[in-house]
Amino acid sequence: MALDRTIGERLLRHPVIATLYGTEQVDTFLASRAEIGIVANISLRHVAELVRTLTRRNKLIVLNIDSCEGLSQDKGAIEFLSEAGISVLLSTRVPTIQKAAQCGLLTMQKVFVTDRSTWPRSVKAVSQSSPNLVQLMPAPMLAHIPADDRKRMPPAVASGFICTQADAQAALKRGAVAVSSSNAALWNMERPAL
Repeated sequence: MALDRTIGERLLRHPVIATLYGTEQVDTFLASRAEIGIVANISLRHVAELVRTLTRRNKLIVLNIDSCEGLSQDKGAIEFLSEAGISVLLSTRVPTIQKAAQCGLLTMQKVFVTDRSTWPRSVKAVSQSSPNLVQLMPAPMLAHIPADDRKRMPPAVASGFICTQADAQAALKRGAVAVSSSNAALWNMERPAL
C-alpha cells in the first residue's frame, strides 16, 4: 500500500512522530523538527484549539480517538473531528478505522503484538480495516514479523520501547517507515542513511 503524500513526505524528512499525552508538551513539539504528532489523552474541549495551534505551525496531528475523553467512535464524532481539522485518526478498533476512512480521513491502526499467537489476529484486523498506517507495538516485535506479512501490510510505525536514537534507527532499518516516541529528545532526529 502506498503511503499518502500528506504523511509520506513529512516522514521522509523527519522519521520520528512525537507522541503527546495531553497538552503539556505542545510547546516542545512546536519547537521540534518533528512534523507529525500523535495526540492522546486530550479532552474534546481542547481539540479545536489544539488543531488551530498546531496547524498554524505546519504540524500534522494524528488523534488517538480511543483515549479522548468525551468522544465516542461513532460516525458523528468522526465527522465532528474532521470538521475541526483533524485529518488522521488513530484507533485499535476496526469499525472506527473503517468509519474514519468513509469520512475521508487518513487512518492509523494500533496493533499490540504480545507474542506469535496474537499476530494472526492482528493481520486479520488490519486486512478488515485497510488503514493507511499500522502503529506496531512494541517496536522490538518488528524483528519477529514474517517478511511476507510485512509486504502485505500497510507501512508500519514502530512504537513502544523507542527510548534512544539507537532504538529508533534499529526500527527504521528493520523496515518501519517511522517511529513514534514520547521522548522529546528524539523529536529532532534525522532519518539515518540505510
